[in-house]
Amino acid sequence: MPLDECLQIVGKHFDTRAISERAIDEQSVLDYFQKSGRGYRLFHSKEGAMHVALNCEDEFTTEGYLGQVELIAASLVSLSARQVLEIGCGTGYNVRNLGERLPECQFTGVDLFGKHVETATRESSKLNNVQFEQGNFQQLRFDAEQFDAVYAVECLCQASDMQKSLSEAYRVVRPGGRLIVIDCFRPAPLDSFDDDLQLAGRLVEKTMAVDQFMELADWIGLAQSTGFSVLEQNDLSSSISHNVTRFYSLSRRFFKMPRAARAFLKAFPRRLLENAISGLLMPFTVGSGVHGYYLCVLERPDSGDL
Repeated sequence: MPLDECLQIVGKHFDTRAISERAIDEQSVLDYFQKSGRGYRLFHSKEGAMHVALNCEDEFTTEGYLGQVELIAASLVSLSARQVLEIGCGTGYNVRNLGERLPECQFTGVDLFGKHVETATRESSKLNNVQFEQGNFQQLRFDAEQFDAVYAVECLCQASDMQKSLSEAYRVVRPGGRLIVIDCFRPAPLDSFDDDLQLAGRLVEKTMAVDQFMELADWIGLAQSTGFSVLEQNDLSSSISHNVTRFYSLSRRFFKMPRAARAFLKAFPRRLLENAISGLLMPFTVGSGVHGYYLCVLERPDSGDL
């Protein structure tokens, strides 16, 4: 369907204006994960992945959820990292898989949602080199320069204070260490697109518990002003296309059956079902360049490099 028809269908079931103007704060993020957790396991990944799959093949495969793990592992190996922190670790999918691949590394995962930490701890109980704790990555309890690397997968976009988040990551990583970020950004200003794409972009962001994705150039500038230097910046948008298509297919089924949709709206939390909005609209926002998916590897320079 064309975008205007998709927006019309969404508008029949949801108040798109209210959603697009919704303010997202820390409590909103907690509410999102509390009410959407069941949906992630049922419709996204039974293994607990909470990010999109990176598929370079001709179709979606669940092995693509390990794409981020492979990118992060390569960076950690090249750095000879031993102490590693994941912020926004969710239910521990990345920590668990990295812990199995890199037994010489000690991994710590931090997440805002206590239930995520409980699940992550339970599902990683056989690994001796991983641990989890509840906390806010905008105010970490760790000592300065405690970690060789910090990584974040699809979570920094939900920060209420990006400057504080980057400053905390800079504080806890050692000189010469890295911050590895895989996340969504706006490649260009939202107002450079037509009205339908602007609305679609805002709806995708709000229904994913993001106040708004930062423009990539602005985020890079903020990271550099914090003290980081950029080692790598890689556009991964084409690699998520198969997963985005899968999201569309699942969401289209929901909206294609009006009676079933109304029944779902009565039986399930509305916040969970709003994921169908982002699923239906992401092919348009990613395909048109409203949203992009990037790997950014930053380094805290050694004092001798300054």
